[in-house]
Amino acid sequence: MNIFNDLNPLVTVYIPTYNRVDLLERAVTSVLKQTYINLEIIIVDDCSIDDTHDYLEELAKREKRVRYFIQEKNSGSCASRNIAIKNAKGFFITGLDDDDYFEESRIEEFISKWKKKSINTKVLYSLYGRENEKNPSKAKRIFKRMFFKKKVDSKDLLYFFYTGNQIFTETKLLQDNLFDVSLPAWQDFECFYRLLDNYDCNAELIYKKNYIVDTSHEYERISTKGLYNIKKAFALFKEKHKLNNTESKLLYCHLYNYPDIKISKIIILRRFFYKASILDIKRLVNIKVAK
Repeated sequence: MNIFNDLNPLVTVYIPTYNRVDLLERAVTSVLKQTYINLEIIIVDDCSIDDTHDYLEELAKREKRVRYFIQEKNSGSCASRNIAIKNAKGFFITGLDDDDYFEESRIEEFISKWKKKSINTKVLYSLYGRENEKNPSKAKRIFKRMFFKKKVDSKDLLYFFYTGNQIFTETKLLQDNLFDVSLPAWQDFECFYRLLDNYDCNAELIYKKNYIVDTSHEYERISTKGLYNIKKAFALFKEKHKLNNTESKLLYCHLYNYPDIKISKIIILRRFFYKASILDIKRLVNIKVAK
């Protein structure tokens, strides 16, 4: 059955939130202003103690496309995401962190791409911009476009987290591959890797910078984790998916992105020979040499 034969399919956008009502309002507004209007927004509040509850109650009264849930105890953003995913009514689903926001055409561009995607593609992802980087240099823009692959599978994610922390896919697929709340970090990375691996499918890129990551505010970001949790997540990921030696070394290179974690040049070189990349040349020049 072609989902596009009759009506534009319903798309669920899930937003976990905690004690950031001002940023949440911006995130919600960015979804309500989408050029694609057949949407539902599910907000899950992780037991906030600010004005979030009042805002959600008022919002749901005036906007029929919004539903919300309130956790009785603070359980973390991925537990909140899972509540939203389980209750989603959309044929498609995508996520938004409460401190980030969508450009107005994001959902429409995903829908348009889905109609033209490859048969084995079950996930879409996009480029993203940063709130504190309005006008990146031309060289940096070209580098990003050259580096990002048009199509990736689960093994590509071990090399680099191409999809980022938000994807667009069929709701039933994400409902069958919920976020693993037992992981102390990397839940989005592990979830998307598992989805691609379980279905032996691809994620396809749309060359649109239609998701904006805001790191300019003073609140803690949802993805912020301690080094202990990052290292533990690495070990659990490797064990859960029974990674071989090569796969484990590729995964270990993800630790390069965290401060105070030292990576051996030998590991980076092995990664380079697995797949030559300008990114690894840059890393070798700037690497924090392991003792």
